[in-house]
Amino acid sequence: MKKLKVGVIGVGVQGEKHIITYKENPFVERIAIADINEEKLKRIAEKYHITNAYTDYVKMLEKEDLDLVSVATPDFLHREPVLEALKHNVNVIVEKPLAINVKDAEDMVNEAKKRKLILYINFANRWCPPFAVIKERIDKGELGEILYAYLRLSDTIYVPTKMIKWASKTTVAFFLMSHTADLARWFFNDEVIKVRAWGVKKVLINQGVNTYDYIVAVLSFRRGGKAVLESSWILPESMPCIVDFKVEIIGTKGATNIDTRFQGIEIATSKFEYPRYLTSSFINGKFYGFCKDSINHVIECLVTGKEPLIKPEDGLMNTKILCAITKSLSEDKEIKV
Repeated sequence: MKKLKVGVIGVGVQGEKHIITYKENPFVERIAIADINEEKLKRIAEKYHITNAYTDYVKMLEKEDLDLVSVATPDFLHREPVLEALKHNVNVIVEKPLAINVKDAEDMVNEAKKRKLILYINFANRWCPPFAVIKERIDKGELGEILYAYLRLSDTIYVPTKMIKWASKTTVAFFLMSHTADLARWFFNDEVIKVRAWGVKKVLINQGVNTYDYIVAVLSFRRGGKAVLESSWILPESMPCIVDFKVEIIGTKGATNIDTRFQGIEIATSKFEYPRYLTSSFINGKFYGFCKDSINHVIECLVTGKEPLIKPEDGLMNTKILCAITKSLSEDKEIKV
């Protein structure tokens, strides 16, 4: 079967997960990487024995004759590398959100459609086992009509102050609610028609990070369902894990509660922690987790000629919801999507 030549643009936390996945996939024959940070690029290239490393992703696209490229740059820097890859007739996996404004999202979707290429937004939580199991139950009708959902995804303050350097250029809407807004659309199998959002800037702005501490948004769906999204990234670093992720869904025939914070393991040494192995981890020397499964799904589709389960329109609608949330915050009113 066909072997793929792949590239990764942006070799930070997420980009490294793409590299590891590609290294282990038997249908990938060559990997090239690109990042403007020469020190980081060199370190990652040496760590994974990658000889084709570029500080200019355009040169990589021109020289490497790639089948697929992952764009794992910060969320406000997706437009140019995605469009450049598509214009070089390369299929694209892009980390969520697709864009932080609707125009950029539309341009990327239209370019992919015009060239009949894959534009896959990496909503990896659709492969998270608890969410995937519940989605199957919903689709079978076991919960009846979904009336209400509450989705909470929050981070500790470590993320905006230490893990990423660009927190002031994004918000928890784009960084975290991109996950929960997509899951809400997926669970309800419906489109959002309006949103109302609230947020506060107090803790982070006093630390020199000009962004919201938390945002709460109510999504109203076409068929009458409601979803409440809640995200903050000022939880204390003493929490047992960086990520706090909870979902409640109520239907006419049943309900479900999901808490992915505790994944069946707790460890107490110099600190108390809940290891998050479901997302990405090494087990028996192999990379494991739903982040890997989502990327491998695209490789399988390219090799077998299937269509990916996540469509460009999913990314576009996600961006429209997030931008409506942002507008609701700034105008302090309900916004139509």
